[in-house]
Amino acid sequence: MTRFSSPARATLLLAAVFAVTGLSCQAPADAPASGDFPGPPLPMGAEPGVTASVGELRERRGALMSALPRALVVLAAEPAAKAMEQPGWIQNPSFFYFTGLLEGTNAVLLVDAANSESVLFVGPAPSAFGAPATDVALPADATLTERTGVDRVLPWDEFVPHVERRLRSGARLHLDTARRPVPSGSPPGMPPLTDTANLWRHAMESAFPGQTIESAADAIATLRWKKSPREQEQMRRNALYSARALMRGMRAVRAGLPERHAEAAVVSACLEAGANGPSFWPWMQSGPNAHFDRLINSFHVYDNLNRVMQAGEVLRADIGCMAGGYGGDVGRTVPVSGRFEGEQAFIWDRLVGAYRAGIDAMRAGVALEDVGTASTRHLEEALSRGDYTSPAERDILEAMASGIDWHIHGIGIESAEPNTDVLEAGTVIAYEPMFVWGENAYYLEDMILITDSGADVLTAHVPTSAADIASFLNP
Repeated sequence: MTRFSSPARATLLLAAVFAVTGLSCQAPADAPASGDFPGPPLPMGAEPGVTASVGELRERRGALMSALPRALVVLAAEPAAKAMEQPGWIQNPSFFYFTGLLEGTNAVLLVDAANSESVLFVGPAPSAFGAPATDVALPADATLTERTGVDRVLPWDEFVPHVERRLRSGARLHLDTARRPVPSGSPPGMPPLTDTANLWRHAMESAFPGQTIESAADAIATLRWKKSPREQEQMRRNALYSARALMRGMRAVRAGLPERHAEAAVVSACLEAGANGPSFWPWMQSGPNAHFDRLINSFHVYDNLNRVMQAGEVLRADIGCMAGGYGGDVGRTVPVSGRFEGEQAFIWDRLVGAYRAGIDAMRAGVALEDVGTASTRHLEEALSRGDYTSPAERDILEAMASGIDWHIHGIGIESAEPNTDVLEAGTVIAYEPMFVWGENAYYLEDMILITDSGADVLTAHVPTSAADIASFLNP
């Protein structure tokens, strides 16, 4: 998935899906039993998540202090209740990463490198519908210190005076920033209306006028790029949930039904598998909707570009399930008719072959650009061997060798996280090539754990080749 907004902030009510499609929140009546799906068995029951230990949280904050030795890094919890349209409330990713607090509003973490300490400022109970949500209020006492391993917990009315004292002593303000440019949502000359990072920066500029505010985003992204053993275990679980949801969604694709039908199947499968829900609203987008320059419009359209799937076209399936505070992201191209038709199979299997060549090149120490180079080389070699049977197929191979976007992004707390330039052991990535030929847009994505010796494809059991997809869709 190429992300344009925070993960899991679905813009549509789950109920609306079922109202639009006429479905209940159940698997489709013709959905196969779970035993019909390839791959490892799912864990029994809902998963609580593989939480970070206090020691691991302290190590993360210590590493941030080492990376930014003079910094006063300010990380705020997600500041508001969830919207009615969201399937669940989502904690600010960086606040969660450094505190382990999956829930908790009205809180600010201060990572003070110069003083070698972390301070957590906690405010009153959050509210919803005008009433206090006392069950999720963070306690400003020693129990919170024990849970997070921070050095001190203070009332948040002490935050501004505390920061002012630290700034007078020479500390330098650092904030996390948005992972990509986010429009302000307001006319020029007005405060921003969008994105927590934008809003928080404006609030800090107002509270501490004249202070230079620097970005901690690169340091934070570098730390989050490599996953700890606990995080890797959570990502393995999320890969199983996401793979099951993808396969359920693939089998819900059929001509004459709206895309909402397939979206509902994905959401249902995430929940039934034991995940907390979808980590982003499913992209089950067919025909012209599968083209990237069109599907990005779905973020601003009431019905998510819903259309009736048509025989002979292909659908971009890009989905993920979230659990334990972490996301998932996996995808395939699905033939709406159940089989790739005409040149579709030629294109798809050449894409799969080049994709696997890129995965074969993956291991710790390999530059990301070398992965795409390996995939492109595979196609160039096919051209030089004459691996085609007609001029039309030759033209396709030439276009693929020069026109595929071999995109890589990290997966972790967010389903799409920033990269560094080099793979490391413990990195979890998505490899997602995109290619357009004529009316069809092709897409492929797996969750991949990088090791010293290679790549562990966590979603390898999802059918991939044209023949395997046809067999899966037509059991």
